[in-house]
Amino acid sequence: MLLPLFYESIDELSFNEYNIDEKRGKNYKCFSYISFYEGARIALDNLEKKGYKVSLYVFDVGENDARKMQQALDYPAMKEMDLIIPLVFKQSFETVSAFCQTNGIPLVNPMSQDNSILKNPYVFKIQPDGEAMSNCIMKYIEQKCKASKIIVIYDDKNVPPQLINYWKENLPQITDNWTILNYRKNAAKLKNYISKTENNVVVNLTDKPSERDNKMYAQNLMNTLLQTKSDITLCAQYDWLDYAGNDYKKLQDLDFHFPLSYYNDYTNSDFVEFASVYRRNFKTEPQKIYAALGYDIIMFFIPLIKDKGDQFIQQPVANNQKDMISRYRFIRNDSSSGWQNGNATIYKLDNYKIKSQWNY
Repeated sequence: MLLPLFYESIDELSFNEYNIDEKRGKNYKCFSYISFYEGARIALDNLEKKGYKVSLYVFDVGENDARKMQQALDYPAMKEMDLIIPLVFKQSFETVSAFCQTNGIPLVNPMSQDNSILKNPYVFKIQPDGEAMSNCIMKYIEQKCKASKIIVIYDDKNVPPQLINYWKENLPQITDNWTILNYRKNAAKLKNYISKTENNVVVNLTDKPSERDNKMYAQNLMNTLLQTKSDITLCAQYDWLDYAGNDYKKLQDLDFHFPLSYYNDYTNSDFVEFASVYRRNFKTEPQKIYAALGYDIIMFFIPLIKDKGDQFIQQPVANNQKDMISRYRFIRNDSSSGWQNGNATIYKLDNYKIKSQWNY
């Protein structure tokens, strides 16, 4: 496990009665990613109670420190590892990816959205890409919204052509009542496609490059949809919840849905149980998604390696994922490509609370 633990900054945590007020509330680097390791430790404790024996090596490598990463990879036993899990930025990941490809070592990337990392056939990418997320939305529509009118809107300057084509090819296979609209060129036509007599599922594919532009776009689109005074379910990005000044009532009125691979969901009994153990061990709540990620990665891969040995990379299917918070379903294009997780959960804003609706 290659983590940015910032051990050199540990002195920042020297608290005493004179400086505690000054230091309270500050962000400390050595706390940034430690929850990933803590989540992994809970998973290892669970597995050890079941009889598993795991040798976990943990290296402090910085976020994107080429020197530290190379020092870790030069460790004598590194070439004998059964699995390497780096939580690092792009440059450092490319270094460890090349090392793993040369030495035939499976490699897990917990956070990257970049599909270029899949050029290495030993890579397991946990975060689904836009097409995988779209597939989850489409499956949700097929199972839950088949009687609705489906309107997919995109901006041809900001949405990859392959994603637009994915919807054009697959949406007609699940419903006859659909429209795919280039919103950049035909924004004025959107109201004409909204039905007054049936539910409308509006799927937004656009994600503007800058937060400022995306926030403005989101607010304008919501206002346009609300003006129709129609029954609408809006499916867009989770980020729309984070924009400062966003009107949650508008999102609520638009029955706002969004897909995510990970979310600290206290309506999920599996996460609640994990959070209880985490709280008992570390006296705090699991922050961000790192703790749950660390837990699930260990709970998925260690039993898989134990059951299938080196062959697990050819068929990374775990028959029993009941102990995980989020399930994994790995897919790949061909034997020369890495594996990508295709699972996500559809959430909605329900009475100003986020609740899971469906899981692939």
